[in-house]
Amino acid sequence: GHFLGYNTVWMWAWKYREPVLDIFEKITGNRQHYAMFKPGGVRRDLDESDFPWIKKTLKGLIPKFDMFKGAVIDDPVIRARTEGVGTLTKADIQDYSCVGPTARASGAAIDIRKDEPYAAYDRVEWNIITHNGGDVFSKAVVRILELYESVNIILQCLDKIPKGEIDLKIKDMPSGEGIGRHEAPRGEVMHYVMSDGSNAPVRHKIRAPSYMNVASNKKAVVGQTISDATIILAAVDPCYCCTERVAVVDSATGKKLMDGQDLIRLSQEKTELLKKTKIFT
Repeated sequence: GHFLGYNTVWMWAWKYREPVLDIFEKITGNRQHYAMFKPGGVRRDLDESDFPWIKKTLKGLIPKFDMFKGAVIDDPVIRARTEGVGTLTKADIQDYSCVGPTARASGAAIDIRKDEPYAAYDRVEWNIITHNGGDVFSKAVVRILELYESVNIILQCLDKIPKGEIDLKIKDMPSGEGIGRHEAPRGEVMHYVMSDGSNAPVRHKIRAPSYMNVASNKKAVVGQTISDATIILAAVDPCYCCTERVAVVDSATGKKLMDGQDLIRLSQEKTELLKKTKIFT
């Protein structure tokens, strides 16, 4: 939203993120750093007396999701600004091994939770959300519609969660190695761990989904305008906190040509230009 110049939608996202953080704080004690998982289970059990409040809070978000869906999917300016921009075909997804919503927005119905179920994902009913456009608009559609699936999954888990132990209380870590695959918000994340039997891993390697998705930008930006570069990259939701401080510099003169703020400005200016065209008046 911010990169398009739609700061109201951006602020809505921050506002309705708060009830979700309230739930995290209620069940873990922290809004951001939860520290729930550990070898053999989790550190804290859930308090069933909190379930009614959690359900009410989640169900209260659904009308907000409807608002987002209407604001983004049905807005003619956003559609004109994002449809046909930064398109990745299904073949491109396979070539770059993209994952998560980036892949599903190009019609690739891949999701580790379905392909290799873990935890309780095979005990609840939910759908893989796909779209066939492969562009910035399709990626936004997939993410918005996945909000509904997330709430649906959580509500079912609260109804079906069994009683019992939450921790195997592992005392000794055996030697060996293992690989874990999970579906993170941005797509498949892999963890490789090697143990020598001590309480610290000898090696721990993480392949984050952004490592796979960001490379697709090489194909997605071809033929597009500089003013679209920001939203094309943002559409894969990259974890790029450091790279947004990058600047384009003329190597011969040392003069800065363009930085991240310039790209955002060009993107917002293009949106404003679209708003002023007769088709939307």
